[in-house]
Amino acid sequence: MNTSAPPLRGIHHCHLQVDDVVKAKAFYQEVMGFDVVPELEFWYYEQEDGPLMLQDQARSICLALFEGGKRSNGIAFNTDAAAFVHWRSHLQKHGVTVHLADHQVSFSMYFRDPYNNMHEITCFEYSALKAQL
Repeated sequence: MNTSAPPLRGIHHCHLQVDDVVKAKAFYQEVMGFDVVPELEFWYYEQEDGPLMLQDQARSICLALFEGGKRSNGIAFNTDAAAFVHWRSHLQKHGVTVHLADHQVSFSMYFRDPYNNMHEITCFEYSALKAQL
């Protein structure tokens, strides 16, 4: 077991590519019981290429719906501010290129695995992390 990797808090969301966000939203609401994450809805309406974030009734599973296939599918792992900083240096130490993004309520770092899958490590401890970056 690799114990040198910083801790993760689980999976925050999965990226899904859809042809029509309105139809996809209807499917995930009506069939799967998901609903829009109100505090993250602005990402879809106010940001170019932003996702529409959905969550299940227990608020334990999130989906990021991207329209038009502009992004690759991937997993967004959740972590705290301290571990986020460690993940950045850990990935870079292993030769992995990371791209940071300030999403106004969270920070994310994006990276590709050796198979070209785009993944993300995200942190919603925005204020604590902003002071460290």
